[in-house]
Amino acid sequence: MSRLFWLGTGVALTVVVVVKGRQVVRRYAPATLVDQATATAQATGVRLSEAASAFLDDFRAARDERAEQLSDSLLARTQGSADDLRARRDAPRPAPGHRAPGRHRDLDDPEDDELGYSF
Repeated sequence: MSRLFWLGTGVALTVVVVVKGRQVVRRYAPATLVDQATATAQATGVRLSEAASAFLDDFRAARDERAEQLSDSLLARTQGSADDLRARRDAPRPAPGHRAPGRHRDLDDPEDDELGYSF
């Protein structure tokens, strides 16, 4: 309980110091100095925003390139590329009960009775 009290006291004291500090700065600082500081802060913010945007673009490009490398290295040569697999996955599938030409199943497997179950 005492930790919560001191945490609340610290937060309240911080708010009071910040508010009073801003009032003192407004009262004693010349307007040109405040305008200069504001312009500098805004320019810095713009530069930081541009740098963060460039970093994110570079990060996304590197991430996508690495993901492509990993997917290509994990696939067997007989599977083709990741794009081929995605195309096959997204291709329309035949209706249930419809068999692809050239493919058939033996529905009467004699071992089904011995196993006690069938698929």
